[in-house]
Amino acid sequence: MWTSELFGFTFFQLFYYFMLYSFLGWAMESAFVSITTKEWVNRGFINGPLCPIYGTGALLILVLLSPVQENLLLLFCGGFLVATVVEYAIAVLLEKLFHASWWDYSKKKFNIKGRVCLERSVEWGLLTVFVMRLIQPAVADFVAKIPLVLGECVGTALMIYLFADAGVTVQQILHLNEKLAHLSEAREELRAKLESTKLYTARQELAEYFENHPTAEFLREWKARMDETFGDIEQMQLEERLRGEYIFNEIRERLEYKARALEQETMVQRRLMKAFPGLRSKRFDKELQEMRAQMEARKRKRKQQKGERK
Repeated sequence: MWTSELFGFTFFQLFYYFMLYSFLGWAMESAFVSITTKEWVNRGFINGPLCPIYGTGALLILVLLSPVQENLLLLFCGGFLVATVVEYAIAVLLEKLFHASWWDYSKKKFNIKGRVCLERSVEWGLLTVFVMRLIQPAVADFVAKIPLVLGECVGTALMIYLFADAGVTVQQILHLNEKLAHLSEAREELRAKLESTKLYTARQELAEYFENHPTAEFLREWKARMDETFGDIEQMQLEERLRGEYIFNEIRERLEYKARALEQETMVQRRLMKAFPGLRSKRFDKELQEMRAQMEARKRKRKQQKGERK
């Protein structure tokens, strides 16, 4: 398998080119974002130090543009087109698979549905010229020096790791989508409960507040309102009082569930939300942004506590 040829390259070469460019792309992205945000950010889609989109783009560029690598203009134009098509296709694929957009160029000029933009495509073209003329010769020499038997063993292990890592990431994204769906369902149930109950004269005000404020802020406001009105429930007739207490407890349980859910994102989910600040859910974006806000609030609180200890 490793010595089989495809598009003028052996599978051995293609695999290691993919891995090396995935790593280099990850290093470039992570370094740039970490410097601009002044904190470490793992920009990979998967957990390990790899950005497969860079590896995929690099392989297509090598296969399609090697014949014209001596012509800088054709190399630039080819890289411009190939990388743009790859970025657009992967954006569509991720949206279809996970019902979310992972990056957004809609604020950039000359963008196509926020998935690609002229500025980034020009950067891809320039990067293609740089890679093909300066980086690829060194990468090719490095891969050529890898002993075949050792390379096959290491390559097999890397392939297993890559699929396992991708599997964990996909599972965590699907789990995040399920959590967001549950939060959205709880939100709708709470709104319906607020609209149906006649125990509280401020129910419409609370419903509007619930829709327009983060859940954590709403929790504090709702708890205060319920504490104020609970004394009124005590003065009601038995039937009304029991109904009021039932609704009180039911809504409280739902709110507590939402509060716990917002605080229980996994390490992988936290990393993805940090790595992709432009991540937007097509179905449950309000819940996703609430979860992100809660995550940022907890991070600020930890920093504040750490500063106080110092």
